Amino acid sequence: VRKSTRVSKPPIWLSDYVRPNKQGQSNNCIYPLSDVIGYDHISTKYHSYLSQFSNEVEPTTFHEAAKDKRWVEAMQAKIKALEDNNTRELVPLPLGKKPIGCK
Repeated sequence: VRKSTRVSKPPIWLSDYVRPNKQGQSNNCIYPLSDVIGYDHISTKYHSYLSQFSNEVEPTTFHEAAKDKRWVEAMQAKIKALEDNNTRELVPLPLGKKPIGCK
């Protein structure tokens, strides 16, 4: 099996977001925050509070999102906005056809 030699780059729209680097990618940040920010000068209680934010992981599937009340509410709000703007219409799926995803 042949492996592609093409250099893979993330989509341009991801440059607007802070995201973790994959292993093997270089970090282009000249002054990373980790060089100046640390947890050693804050209380244990506050450290625990802050760690809740850094431990938050976005779901990658619908089933993961459906387990979290906040994501269910966000999905319902998105569907309501689509319906309020008349940009979405729910129709029955024809027999023998598979549904496709949407963004």
